[in-house]
Amino acid sequence: MAYAPITKLDNFIGEKDDAQVWLNDIEKTITANGWNDTWAMQAIPYFLKDTTNSWYQSLINKPQDFEAFKVEFLKYFSNNNSINRLVNTFTTIKQRKTEAVTTYLGCFHQNLHQIQVINANYFTAPQILNQFIRGLHSSILQHVHLLHPGTL
Repeated sequence: MAYAPITKLDNFIGEKDDAQVWLNDIEKTITANGWNDTWAMQAIPYFLKDTTNSWYQSLINKPQDFEAFKVEFLKYFSNNNSINRLVNTFTTIKQRKTEAVTTYLGCFHQNLHQIQVINANYFTAPQILNQFIRGLHSSILQHVHLLHPGTL
């Protein structure tokens, strides 16, 4: 029986495409199609065209899993639009009223990691701390301010 994918993925060309948007789309495609890392890493090269295909073919040590691919891909193809969108998302993360701090922390870390993959030094430790505190729900924020935290 032939395998028919559930979703279709657009090719990534590089010059005009947004790396983060394309990676988000490929993650959805991988999930929707139920691909494991092996399937994903076999399929990805077929969606890389022109500049991106040349980049991938030139890699001496090809990524062995999707997470490693994302890191290398973003290092090479991230542009200012990608980083600006990630920073905007990161700086507007807010804990919802009924959301546990651990859930907010997970979302915070995930978004911070996406930025740090592109530029590990984009934010200083005090900026990260301040952003985390600013995003806390007001019912928790007042208690945190009373403690004057230097670290979390």
